[in-house]
Amino acid sequence: MKRFTRPTSAVLPPVVLGIELTIANHQGLRKSLRSAFGLNTRAINLRIDPGMDLIYLCEATLPSTLPCLSSLTRPGVIAVILRSVRLEWHPEPNQGIGRGTPTLAALESGNCFLTANGRKVSIAAFASRHVHPTSIVMEAQGHPNLLEYLRADYFTLEISGTNRRRLTRPLAFSAVLEFDVQLAPGAHA
Repeated sequence: MKRFTRPTSAVLPPVVLGIELTIANHQGLRKSLRSAFGLNTRAINLRIDPGMDLIYLCEATLPSTLPCLSSLTRPGVIAVILRSVRLEWHPEPNQGIGRGTPTLAALESGNCFLTANGRKVSIAAFASRHVHPTSIVMEAQGHPNLLEYLRADYFTLEISGTNRRRLTRPLAFSAVLEFDVQLAPGAHA
């Protein structure tokens, strides 16, 4: 995959993509497998790492026809480079934050992937030092050209990783991605 450097000055304004995601509450991996496959508890306990109960996955499949992506179809666009990814949690007004409230602080680590046309690329990651109750700023993983992913008919955004603790209720949050758009030399903005 060809990698591009960030432009020194953005010719087009950044493309901002906001996506609502939800991490389901903890279902109990052993219980899920037992009911799905009819396995006995002893067999399950021997084969499953207890840490697997703290793995989460959430994803959204989106069309390339979203209005915020319309600038990517203009002539002369040669690259789309990730500028930033942040996760945001907005509590309901007057919502008390206490023990048992699912916030972003329940997350330990995570990765952000884009998938399109059978290809998957890691674009950002975070570790415990990036985690705050209402926000997480992820670190970009290199500077791959994401144009073909975002121009595919449909693409999937995935956030996955590990929890600090089990979620007793679903955790709904927003993923906000910003991209720089590069034009071919001589193309006009």
